[in-house]
Amino acid sequence: MRLISKRKNTYKQMIVAAATAVFLLGAFTPDARAADSGAKAQGSKWYMSFNVPVMFIDDSVSISAGEAAIAPSPIPVPYTSTATNSYDTGFRISGAVGRRFDSGLRVEGEVFYGKSEVDNLTYTGISSPFLPGLVVPPRDIPVSGPASQFGTTVNLWYDFRTASRWKPYVGGGLGFIRVDQGDLEYDPRGPALAIAEAVAVATVLGNLPPGTPPQAIEQARQQAILGAQAAVPPGSIPDVRGADSGVVYQFGLGIGYQYSDAITFQLGYRYLLTSEFEFTATSADRSASVRATTDLKIHLFELGIRYRF
Repeated sequence: MRLISKRKNTYKQMIVAAATAVFLLGAFTPDARAADSGAKAQGSKWYMSFNVPVMFIDDSVSISAGEAAIAPSPIPVPYTSTATNSYDTGFRISGAVGRRFDSGLRVEGEVFYGKSEVDNLTYTGISSPFLPGLVVPPRDIPVSGPASQFGTTVNLWYDFRTASRWKPYVGGGLGFIRVDQGDLEYDPRGPALAIAEAVAVATVLGNLPPGTPPQAIEQARQQAILGAQAAVPPGSIPDVRGADSGVVYQFGLGIGYQYSDAITFQLGYRYLLTSEFEFTATSADRSASVRATTDLKIHLFELGIRYRF
């Protein structure tokens, strides 16, 4: 089986993000150089920060499409479905180096890493254009393992001026993110198996004579399901575990407490959105293929520290 990670429009998005990042940095570089001579008198304007957020990922909805050998069709049967992933509470750590300005603005470069366990996978809306009218029930798939993320952003923050040590801030940023789901364990046969079972059950029950006892009907249904499972064995459908890169946007707000001239503690919230990721996989004999697209929406509640140096 070979796994191909595609990036739909990712290169265009990365170019836009990079251009914006360069603009943000360039817009403040002259001011930074002009202010360097007076920085020693006013204290350093450079800082580093470290944040440890609690991470909540919204259920992600993937549009999955593929084709598989499903009896009695002599050719691979195309299908589509909607896959919903649910995530446990995760963690993330990040570090940044930045520069503050007399106007209250801060610009920084940040690097982050996060991880969250996937705890549920549900397929709904399973259908095939080859089988119009076929009713396929939703299917829950056991899943385990983490989805990790690594990335970097350029951020712009604004600290509100106050008469106390407490200073609210607001801002946002953009950059690149790489999401890795290579450690997930799940059965990729979900939609194909659901269709095969629905076809087998409908065929068998449709051939039963009128007046068949309920016990015999249930027995025939179970035998049809077992036959369908044997026709779509493990390994016949490729999985789309892997990694892909895209663009990430974030918006945030919080409050900082200036503990000393050099140290500020901060408590904040961030909302992150990613561009669309696309994954495709094809079985070694090319009898089955899968394509899935998804994005992520992430909430971060973080506690951090800034240190001026």
